[in-house]
Amino acid sequence: MKTFISLWITLLFEAAQGMSQGVTINSVHVKYDAEADENIREGSKITLTCSASILKQQMEALQIVYLFYKGEDKGVLLKNVTSDERETQCIIQSARVSHSGYYHCVVEAGSEKKKSESIFITVKGKLQTPLLSIQPMNVTVGDSIVLRCASEEIPPLLFIFFKEKGQKSQRLKDVNSNNKSAVHQLKVIANTDKNYSCKVRVSGISDSSLRSNRVQITVQDPFSDPVLEIEPSDRIFEGDNLTIQCIVNFTPLFLGVQPEILIVKDATPISTNYNTTTAVFTTTAALNDTGEYECMVKWKEAMKMTKRQVIVKVRSRVAAPVPVAWILVSTLLLGASTIYSN
Repeated sequence: MKTFISLWITLLFEAAQGMSQGVTINSVHVKYDAEADENIREGSKITLTCSASILKQQMEALQIVYLFYKGEDKGVLLKNVTSDERETQCIIQSARVSHSGYYHCVVEAGSEKKKSESIFITVKGKLQTPLLSIQPMNVTVGDSIVLRCASEEIPPLLFIFFKEKGQKSQRLKDVNSNNKSAVHQLKVIANTDKNYSCKVRVSGISDSSLRSNRVQITVQDPFSDPVLEIEPSDRIFEGDNLTIQCIVNFTPLFLGVQPEILIVKDATPISTNYNTTTAVFTTTAALNDTGEYECMVKWKEAMKMTKRQVIVKVRSRVAAPVPVAWILVSTLLLGASTIYSN
């Protein structure tokens, strides 16, 4: 009895396998037709056609799923169609430049799945200018901001973020996105970091969009440039008293959170003060106190510094001057001694 049941289960399993293997996808192809194949321009109508060669053993109608993608690999799904036909279409009514790129389709039938080779389509024209927004708009040095670049072009897109300084710009970040927007977060590290922009690029074409609107944020500086004072001078003699002060003015709004002030000599901190706006270093000058001194101020991510060189010199040891009277006496004695000897 047990043997009979085992044999029956085996037969059922093989029958189920046979049913699932009753569909074979031999090949899948994708092609396109356009109003002007050699020079497709913006606004053109493009028709993508996905076709499949499928072999099935059963007589029942077969439901086939067609998936159209923009991109070489998985990419962005454009259209999902279920049909019993051996081909179907995806129509782009009014093409944009960002429709340029690779396309492929995937066919699913029964338990089978097969992907076509990719084709490349080029649409002539210009990419639309993206729009940049920033939050928050009012910050303090050390705060974070989020840049959001949005475009009406067709993903996938490459978003490029810039920091603008006068006539120059610094490329901050490249972000690939399967959406129509992308974000970039960064910290404002100086009160000059106020202007930002972005642009978009489509994979497979060299041209990029124009720069977006330049967005300017308001940046408040929590403290002034530090001042490094050296007394009595930056050129002193060994044995003199040497006093170095690091002074900074801190915005009253932030007095509840004081900056960290350091005096650094040759990359080694020699004085730190967390409670006031002044750090002081005092010593009796020695030759090894010669070197470069830095006044460094930190608050969150913000940091400013100033440098000065100190030179400690050896005090010269000159013999004490001989009084004039002793010179006269010595001369007279020398003369008398000469006369006597003669």
